[in-house]
Amino acid sequence: MHQGKTTFVVKLADQPASEPDEVWILTLDEFQMPAEEVIKELQSLTWLPGAEYPLMSNISTRQGITNWGASSSFSEFILQMGAGGLGGVQAAAVTTGVSALYGKFRDRSRGDHWGDVISEETALAVAKTHIASQYGVAANSLTLLRSETDAANKSFEFAFNHPDGRSFGAEVGVIKDSPTCMRIWRQAASE
Repeated sequence: MHQGKTTFVVKLADQPASEPDEVWILTLDEFQMPAEEVIKELQSLTWLPGAEYPLMSNISTRQGITNWGASSSFSEFILQMGAGGLGGVQAAAVTTGVSALYGKFRDRSRGDHWGDVISEETALAVAKTHIASQYGVAANSLTLLRSETDAANKSFEFAFNHPDGRSFGAEVGVIKDSPTCMRIWRQAASE
Protein backbone atom coordinates (compact mmCIF):
# COMPACT_ATOMS: atom_id res chain seq x y z
CA MET A 1 0.00 0.00 0.00
CA HIS A 2 1.10 3.49 -0.73
CA GLN A 3 0.84 6.53 1.50
CA GLY A 4 1.86 9.89 0.12
CA LYS A 5 0.88 11.48 -3.18
CA THR A 6 -0.37 9.18 -5.93
CA THR A 7 -1.04 10.30 -9.51
CA PHE A 8 -3.02 8.37 -12.09
CA VAL A 9 -2.79 9.27 -15.78
CA VAL A 10 -4.84 7.68 -18.56
CA LYS A 11 -3.79 8.74 -22.07
CA LEU A 12 -5.96 7.98 -25.09
CA ALA A 13 -4.27 8.17 -28.51
CA ASP A 14 -4.45 6.58 -31.94
CA GLN A 15 -1.51 4.37 -30.91
CA PRO A 16 -0.18 3.96 -27.33
CA ALA A 17 3.15 5.67 -28.12
CA SER A 18 1.72 8.64 -30.08
CA GLU A 19 0.76 12.06 -28.71
CA PRO A 20 -2.48 11.64 -26.75
CA ASP A 21 -5.77 13.00 -28.01
CA GLU A 22 -7.16 13.02 -24.48
CA VAL A 23 -5.61 12.69 -21.00
CA TRP A 24 -7.34 12.08 -17.65
CA ILE A 25 -5.29 13.03 -14.54
CA LEU A 26 -6.11 12.34 -10.89
CA THR A 27 -3.81 13.08 -7.93
CA LEU A 28 -4.68 11.79 -4.45
CA ASP A 29 -3.12 11.99 -1.00
CA GLU A 30 -2.61 8.89 1.14
CA PHE A 31 -3.97 6.41 -1.38
CA GLN A 32 -4.74 2.98 0.09
CA MET A 33 -4.41 0.24 -2.55
CA PRO A 34 -1.54 -2.12 -3.43
CA ALA A 35 0.20 -1.32 -6.73
CA GLU A 36 -0.70 -4.75 -8.14
CA GLU A 37 -4.41 -4.00 -7.65
CA VAL A 38 -4.06 -0.58 -9.28
CA ILE A 39 -2.39 -2.16 -12.31
CA LYS A 40 -5.14 -4.79 -12.53
CA GLU A 41 -7.80 -2.05 -12.39
CA LEU A 42 -6.04 -0.06 -15.12
CA GLN A 43 -5.77 -3.19 -17.28
CA SER A 44 -9.53 -3.67 -17.00
CA LEU A 45 -10.01 -0.37 -18.87
CA THR A 46 -8.38 -1.89 -21.96
CA TRP A 47 -11.12 -4.50 -22.32
CA LEU A 48 -14.21 -3.06 -23.98
CA PRO A 49 -17.53 -4.87 -23.40
CA GLY A 50 -17.82 -7.80 -25.80
CA ALA A 51 -14.30 -7.36 -27.19
CA GLU A 52 -12.28 -10.44 -28.09
CA TYR A 53 -8.97 -8.66 -27.40
CA PRO A 54 -7.92 -5.71 -25.22
CA LEU A 55 -7.03 -2.34 -26.74
CA MET A 56 -3.32 -1.81 -27.45
CA SER A 57 -1.88 -0.39 -24.25
CA ASN A 58 1.12 0.20 -22.04
CA ILE A 59 1.08 0.58 -18.25
CA SER A 60 4.05 2.10 -16.47
CA THR A 61 4.63 2.90 -12.82
CA ARG A 62 7.08 5.04 -10.94
CA GLN A 63 7.63 5.36 -7.20
CA GLY A 64 9.96 7.45 -5.09
CA ILE A 65 10.73 9.04 -1.76
CA THR A 66 11.76 12.66 -1.32
CA ASN A 67 13.87 13.59 1.71
CA TRP A 68 14.59 17.22 2.40
CA GLY A 69 12.82 19.02 5.15
CA ALA A 70 9.74 16.86 5.55
CA SER A 71 9.86 13.43 3.94
CA SER A 72 7.24 12.36 1.45
CA SER A 73 6.68 9.62 -1.07
CA PHE A 74 4.97 9.48 -4.42
CA SER A 75 3.65 6.97 -6.91
CA GLU A 76 2.61 7.47 -10.49
CA PHE A 77 0.61 5.07 -12.66
CA ILE A 78 0.33 5.77 -16.38
CA LEU A 79 -1.93 3.89 -18.80
CA GLN A 80 -1.41 4.70 -22.47
CA MET A 81 -4.14 3.24 -24.68
CA GLY A 82 -4.45 3.04 -28.43
CA ALA A 83 -8.04 4.13 -28.86
CA GLY A 84 -7.78 5.03 -32.55
CA GLY A 85 -10.81 4.06 -34.57
CA LEU A 86 -13.14 3.67 -31.61
CA GLY A 87 -16.72 4.55 -32.48
CA GLY A 88 -18.90 6.82 -30.36
CA VAL A 89 -20.32 4.03 -28.19
CA GLN A 90 -16.90 2.47 -27.59
CA ALA A 91 -15.29 5.85 -26.84
CA ALA A 92 -18.10 6.60 -24.39
CA ALA A 93 -17.47 3.23 -22.70
CA VAL A 94 -13.80 4.14 -22.19
CA THR A 95 -14.73 7.56 -20.76
CA THR A 96 -17.33 5.99 -18.44
CA GLY A 97 -14.78 3.39 -17.33
CA VAL A 98 -12.12 5.99 -16.51
CA SER A 99 -14.63 8.10 -14.57
CA ALA A 100 -15.87 5.09 -12.56
CA LEU A 101 -12.35 3.87 -11.83
CA TYR A 102 -11.22 7.31 -10.66
CA GLY A 103 -14.25 7.38 -8.34
CA LYS A 104 -13.18 4.02 -6.91
CA PHE A 105 -9.61 5.28 -6.45
CA ARG A 106 -10.82 8.41 -4.66
CA ASP A 107 -12.83 6.26 -2.25
CA ARG A 108 -9.58 4.47 -1.34
CA SER A 109 -7.74 7.67 -0.38
CA ARG A 110 -7.82 10.07 2.53
CA GLY A 111 -8.41 13.05 0.30
CA ASP A 112 -7.33 14.74 -2.85
CA HIS A 113 -4.96 17.68 -2.84
CA TRP A 114 -7.58 20.11 -4.20
CA GLY A 115 -10.20 19.41 -1.56
CA ASP A 116 -13.76 19.89 -2.73
CA VAL A 117 -13.36 22.96 -4.90
CA ILE A 118 -10.61 25.07 -6.46
CA SER A 119 -10.57 28.65 -7.70
CA GLU A 120 -10.81 29.44 -11.42
CA GLU A 121 -7.33 30.99 -11.30
CA THR A 122 -5.86 27.80 -9.83
CA ALA A 123 -7.79 25.64 -12.30
CA LEU A 124 -6.48 27.72 -15.22
CA ALA A 125 -2.87 27.44 -14.01
CA VAL A 126 -3.19 23.68 -13.48
CA ALA A 127 -4.75 23.24 -16.94
CA LYS A 128 -1.94 25.15 -18.65
CA THR A 129 0.73 23.25 -16.71
CA HIS A 130 -0.70 19.84 -17.61
CA ILE A 131 -1.22 20.75 -21.27
CA ALA A 132 2.41 21.92 -21.39
CA SER A 133 3.68 18.69 -19.81
CA GLN A 134 1.62 16.35 -22.02
CA TYR A 135 1.97 18.15 -25.35
CA GLY A 136 5.41 19.78 -25.20
CA VAL A 137 4.26 23.39 -25.47
CA ALA A 138 5.16 26.32 -23.22
CA ALA A 139 2.34 27.13 -20.79
CA ASN A 140 2.76 30.87 -21.41
CA SER A 141 2.29 30.33 -25.17
CA LEU A 142 -1.30 29.16 -24.67
CA THR A 143 -3.90 31.84 -25.40
CA LEU A 144 -7.17 31.48 -23.50
CA LEU A 145 -10.11 31.52 -25.94
CA ARG A 146 -12.94 30.50 -23.68
CA SER A 147 -13.57 29.91 -19.99
CA GLU A 148 -16.76 28.37 -18.61
CA THR A 149 -17.65 27.78 -14.98
CA ASP A 150 -20.12 25.12 -13.89
CA ALA A 151 -20.83 26.18 -10.30
CA ALA A 152 -23.27 23.34 -9.66
CA ASN A 153 -20.67 20.72 -10.56
CA LYS A 154 -17.68 22.68 -9.24
CA SER A 155 -15.80 22.48 -12.52
CA PHE A 156 -14.17 24.72 -15.10
CA GLU A 157 -13.71 24.22 -18.83
CA PHE A 158 -11.10 26.11 -20.84
CA ALA A 159 -10.22 26.35 -24.54
CA PHE A 160 -6.78 27.51 -25.71
CA ASN A 161 -5.00 28.29 -28.98
CA HIS A 162 -1.31 27.74 -29.58
CA PRO A 163 0.82 29.67 -32.13
CA ASP A 164 1.48 26.42 -34.08
CA GLY A 165 -2.25 26.21 -34.93
CA ARG A 166 -3.25 23.49 -32.50
CA SER A 167 -6.13 23.96 -30.08
CA PHE A 168 -6.29 22.51 -26.59
CA GLY A 169 -9.00 22.08 -24.03
CA ALA A 170 -9.15 21.30 -20.34
CA GLU A 171 -11.84 20.39 -17.87
CA VAL A 172 -10.80 20.77 -14.23
CA GLY A 173 -12.85 19.94 -11.13
CA VAL A 174 -15.59 17.42 -10.48
CA ILE A 175 -16.20 15.91 -13.90
CA LYS A 176 -19.62 14.29 -14.39
CA ASP A 177 -19.84 12.86 -10.86
CA SER A 178 -16.29 11.55 -10.99
CA PRO A 179 -13.76 12.72 -8.42
CA THR A 180 -11.89 15.97 -8.54
CA CYS A 181 -9.57 15.48 -11.48
CA MET A 182 -8.86 16.91 -14.85
CA ARG A 183 -9.20 15.97 -18.48
CA ILE A 184 -7.21 17.63 -21.25
CA TRP A 185 -7.36 17.21 -25.00
CA ARG A 186 -5.94 18.57 -28.23
CA GLN A 187 -7.08 19.18 -31.74
CA ALA A 188 -4.61 19.06 -34.61
CA ALA A 189 -3.75 22.17 -36.59
CA SER A 190 -6.04 22.80 -39.56
CA GLU A 191 -4.57 21.80 -42.88
